[in-house]
Amino acid sequence: MHARIKRLEELVNSSVALIKKLEEENSVLRRQAEALAADRQKIIKNSGGGRELADFKSRVRKKLARMAARIDKAITLQDTLFPEDPDE
Repeated sequence: MHARIKRLEELVNSSVALIKKLEEENSVLRRQAEALAADRQKIIKNSGGGRELADFKSRVRKKLARMAARIDKAITLQDTLFPEDPDE
């Protein structure tokens, strides 16, 4: 009877030690999950900013292309109206 009680105490002690170890691992995993969630939120916020930046760059490029086309047209018109060689 005494041996059975002793064996049961050993099982309880090993179970308690295993539970403590699992709780420590669980807390580590919980902190890692929280850190990953925070990083995910940062990425989501930054990707929205990245999309806005890409849209802004696209709009600026389009405006610059239109302005360059207008300038080229004005130069072409100027060349036809005022030739560089006045002797002709």
